[in-house]
Amino acid sequence: MSKITLELPDGKKAEYIHAYGITYNATVKNHFPDGDLKSHIEDIRRLEIRDDDIYLATYPKCGTHWVWEILVMLKRGNAVYETKVKEAAFLDFRSPDQVKNIPSPRVLNCHYPCKLAPKGIFKKEIKIVHVMRNPKDAFVSFYHHHKHFNSGSFISFGDYLPQMIGEYGIYQFYPWFQYVKEWERFTKAHPEQILNLFYEDLKEDPVREIKKINSFLGTDRSDDLILDIAKACDFHNLKKADAEVKVKESFMKDDGRPSPMYRKGQVGDWKNHFTVAQNEKVDEWLADNLIDTDLKFRYTL
Repeated sequence: MSKITLELPDGKKAEYIHAYGITYNATVKNHFPDGDLKSHIEDIRRLEIRDDDIYLATYPKCGTHWVWEILVMLKRGNAVYETKVKEAAFLDFRSPDQVKNIPSPRVLNCHYPCKLAPKGIFKKEIKIVHVMRNPKDAFVSFYHHHKHFNSGSFISFGDYLPQMIGEYGIYQFYPWFQYVKEWERFTKAHPEQILNLFYEDLKEDPVREIKKINSFLGTDRSDDLILDIAKACDFHNLKKADAEVKVKESFMKDDGRPSPMYRKGQVGDWKNHFTVAQNEKVDEWLADNLIDTDLKFRYTL
C-alpha cells in the first residue's frame, strides 16, 4: 500500500492510500480489518466462494443498497427487509472470516473492478449482477457521500470533480470508464454468467427490471411478489427502512444525521451541480474514454 499527498489548486492538501489501481481517502484505512488496503485486496481475491453465492458488482453510488435488497428478497421469496445492512456482506470492508460467517445463500457486494474481484466467482461461475449508472449522477452522489463523512472540512464540488476524471493525477477510487469497460469485456466473453443493469432503467420501470433479475437468477417469483418487492424497494421506503429497521455495522457512523446512502435517488440531479464548463469538460472526457465501447448511458428520464 502506498500513500499519496495531493495538493489542490487552493493550496490545501489531501492524503490518500493506493493499491492495485484503487485509491481511497487515507481515513478509510481504519475500515480495513488490518488497516492495509493492499493486503485486504489480496485477501478478497482469495476469498472462498460458495456455489449458491450471488455477486453484486457496482461502482460506488450506483444503486448498490437498492439492488442488494432486491436480490435478498428474491432469494428469500418475500418482501421483508433484511435487518442487516448490505455492508454486512460488503467485501471492500469485511474480512474473509467475517464473510465466512454469513449464512447461505449470500448476496455478496463489492465495488472492486472486475480484475480485482474474488477469483472464485469466475472459477465457480456464480451469478453476477452488475449495476451501472450515468457517471455525472454517480460523481455528484459520490461527492455528497464523501462530504457527509468529512463534514466541515471537505472540498468544493469544483475541486472534487477533477479527481473523478483524473485531472490532478489520481482518480478518486478507480477510473469510472475503466470499471465499466472491464465488466463489458467480461460480459462479451461470459454473457451467461452476468446480468448488466442500469440505474436509470430501474428508476424508469422497477417491476420490469426486477423481472429480469428474477429470470436471470431462476428464482421463479410470482408477479405479485415482484410488485411487492418493487414497492418495498422504492427509494423512500428503503430510506425509511434504513432508519427504522436496519442494524448498522460497528464501523458505520451514526451521528444522528440522515444516512448518505439515501440522499435523493434521482436521475438528472447532476444538472443542479455541474456548470456549463464542467459539463463540457466531462463530455469531452467521456468521448475520449468511451470511444471503444458499446455502452450507452442516459442522463435524464
